Amino acid sequence: MMRATSMVGTLTCLLLVAACSSPAHQDGNAAPAGSPEPTTSAVTTGSPIPPPISPSSTSPSSTPSARPSSTATRPTSLVLGPNGIGSLKLGMTRQEATGTGLLRAFASNTGGCTPSYLRAARSEEGAVLLSSTLGIATIDAYEGIKTPEGARIGMSSAEMLRIYPAWTAADGDATNGRGFAKTPGNSKAVYRIETIKGKVVQLTLQYANQDCYE
Repeated sequence: MMRATSMVGTLTCLLLVAACSSPAHQDGNAAPAGSPEPTTSAVTTGSPIPPPISPSSTSPSSTPSARPSSTATRPTSLVLGPNGIGSLKLGMTRQEATGTGLLRAFASNTGGCTPSYLRAARSEEGAVLLSSTLGIATIDAYEGIKTPEGARIGMSSAEMLRIYPAWTAADGDATNGRGFAKTPGNSKAVYRIETIKGKVVQLTLQYANQDCYE
């Protein structure tokens, strides 16, 4: 009887030792002692944040700059002065006159004065005559071009006479005719001015001794 009691006590003691040495049970996925605590990422409630939008690879098209109009206009700011018009001067050779860029091609030489026309003028306006002895001998204005004193095609005969009171008729009179006015600043040239029905219809700068007509 004494032996059975001793064995029961020994068993009990062994069970107690085993229970004490076993790790305590923990709920969940507990980490072993001494291990760092796992980090948990924050969970955002609601709609997920959309990924960042990458910049567009194509830049916005810029507004095209306005293109200049291709329609050529007749320059009316040129002045038919005592020596010429723009860079075209009385007395220039054919090569010099062509080099100004103001003239169309000269016509074929017909034996007299060779005609050309101001490039900006309409057809058959702005005639220019090249003399074989004088060079550029006459230059016609077209409508809109003025002399330094203000004479122009389309003005009245009375206005023309106020500008050039010394205008002298060579044929007809100031109402219907043609005549000449001195050009201030060039004693070798004159303005040939023709009128019809009280209006100036032709205005020409020319050498006084030109040999192309009349």
